[in-house]
Amino acid sequence: MNILNRSRLALVAVSCLTLSNLAHGHMPWLTTDDQGHAVMWFGESLEDRTYHMPEKVAAIQLSDGNSTLSTESVESDSLIGIRSQKAVASAEEVAGVVTYGLYHGTKLTYHVEHLPQTDSSTWPTQERANAPLQSIIIASPTGGLSVTILRDGKPAKDVEVKLYCEDGHEETAATTDIAGIVTFKSSVVEPGLNAIVAGVTDGKNKGTLDGESYSSTTDYLTATFRIPGESSKNEKVKREPQRPTMEADSDVSIVPSNLPALPEELTSFGAAIAGNNLYVYGGHTGSAHSYSTAEQSDRFWCLDVAAGENGKWRQLAGGPSLQGLALVAHQDRVIRIGGFTATNASGEEHSLHSQNSVAAYQAATDTWTDLPSLPEPRSSLDAAVIGDTVYVVGGWKLNGESDESQWHDTAWSLDLSDDKATWQPLATPTFQRRAISVAAHQGKLFVLGGMNSDGKPTTRVDVYDPVAKTWAEGPSLPGSGMSGFGSSSFATGGNLYVSTMDGFVHRLSSDQKSWSTLAKSDPARFFHRMLPISKNELLMVGGANMEIGKFTQIDRIVLP
Repeated sequence: MNILNRSRLALVAVSCLTLSNLAHGHMPWLTTDDQGHAVMWFGESLEDRTYHMPEKVAAIQLSDGNSTLSTESVESDSLIGIRSQKAVASAEEVAGVVTYGLYHGTKLTYHVEHLPQTDSSTWPTQERANAPLQSIIIASPTGGLSVTILRDGKPAKDVEVKLYCEDGHEETAATTDIAGIVTFKSSVVEPGLNAIVAGVTDGKNKGTLDGESYSSTTDYLTATFRIPGESSKNEKVKREPQRPTMEADSDVSIVPSNLPALPEELTSFGAAIAGNNLYVYGGHTGSAHSYSTAEQSDRFWCLDVAAGENGKWRQLAGGPSLQGLALVAHQDRVIRIGGFTATNASGEEHSLHSQNSVAAYQAATDTWTDLPSLPEPRSSLDAAVIGDTVYVVGGWKLNGESDESQWHDTAWSLDLSDDKATWQPLATPTFQRRAISVAAHQGKLFVLGGMNSDGKPTTRVDVYDPVAKTWAEGPSLPGSGMSGFGSSSFATGGNLYVSTMDGFVHRLSSDQKSWSTLAKSDPARFFHRMLPISKNELLMVGGANMEIGKFTQIDRIVLP
């Protein structure tokens, strides 16, 4: 994935934008009216709809994906702006871009978007072609939002994104991470019309416009969408997002495990069970989208689960600080694979480096021994063991402060029973994804969910057959939006189970063609680990929830 960084992207806060006599803090906002016509105005907020619209802004060309919209001027007590002459296509995103002109030496351009769909599960997840600044907004199954900002089709990091509700006030703000993503909790997303605002300034982009020179460019994006419920304007928006349907006769339960809580809050860590021991390595300890040496763990923990509530966590020999790694068990060893390390201090620009290191832990000596390194640095991956062979799939290569991150289109295997073995390539995967979960089931490798190289979460499932050396697409995970992002999966008792971001636990059917929904954890968690301790019990360890943060409590999934 290409990550913009050379031309430092920075948001100029809208509330502080000094447009002097032009329009202090005003910008265009786009939505649809009760008749489905696109309407746009020029104001300080979603509520400020009667400010004069500059002629250059009114000349914007709007499109609903199918065609350019013909618009006409509107001037009433409630709206001054433009309105499309016909209703827009409700299944398409409405968008437009217009250059206002030069202001204080910068070329000023406005970008507007609106999602007319009231069912958030149908919001588009594909970027528009040739859009210089745009967003992809996805509703979380838990009620929050994921927003990806794209600049010239590439994820834009370090861009501040502000969230506004219908009555015009700013709810919150967040800065995009290396994948161009911010997340907003459901507690700050109000029913009714919402908007996000983002802006980028490129101080190295010079040129001329209408015979005048400019020394920089400034682009602002406003994107609006409706959230179901009763808004502050008493506008009821219907059609809740679709959710998986629980089996009526399911006797699966999720209960506290009564095991000692994790010694620290962790996400994106490695975990495995070998014998009676639960092992946990590394992970992210900081706040969302913040990475530094102080927010990564280099610790290696062990808990004897057979001791129950009387067990105690022991800190074993650690190693490098890592997150986004894989940890698997093979016989009496634990194998650590890949991950990334932050080398920047707190508050500094992120410098993240994927690793290719692989090591085996021997409990008898409390030591790590290096195994053959991965053929390339890799993080946000996962791995599983079939027989004596470990398989590594998914992930990307982070290059520190480089502009580019490489999404891997390779997968590898290593024979753990052969001291002289080297990593062997699998058949080329038919996908590029990270934040996946990988599980071994009935001699095959299942790669579940994650995020694809376009920066969009997916519920897709792919299956690798090591004997036939072929990939095939399996049944997608139930749910929509981000359900497949940061899941955890494992097989036990002859069945494959997955725990998804929306809290549901699903089981793959015996014919491997569908999923059944068996239980729901409350609160839900993601970037956790789900591991079996018997053929009818799984533990849910660590992870986080968008609303409440990270978990230390360990829960137990009781299977029939």
